[in-house]
Amino acid sequence: MDPWSTLLAKANAERQLAADGRWDELAASTAERVRLAAALGPAPRGARLVLEALAAVQDELTTTLESAREETMRELAGLRTSRGAVAGYAAAQSARTRSWVSDSA
Repeated sequence: MDPWSTLLAKANAERQLAADGRWDELAASTAERVRLAAALGPAPRGARLVLEALAAVQDELTTTLESAREETMRELAGLRTSRGAVAGYAAAQSARTRSWVSDSA
């Protein structure tokens, strides 16, 4: 397999890692792919179709990562909202258990 096709194969594997939410493996694979690409130098004319396919896969990866980031941000916002509600419930419960009026007077 030529090195450009190897890059495409790695990108396709990364697309599956992203779809599966395997972020640590994706980060390691992407770093390796970037290292391999940097070592190749300029692409020959014959690699044009492979590079176009690689660009399409990279666009899909970027879209998947952006969607995952947005979902994570929504989840974090929900946690903040939940945490505030829990604090409110705790304060309300605490206020009920306090004795503001003493019956012993």
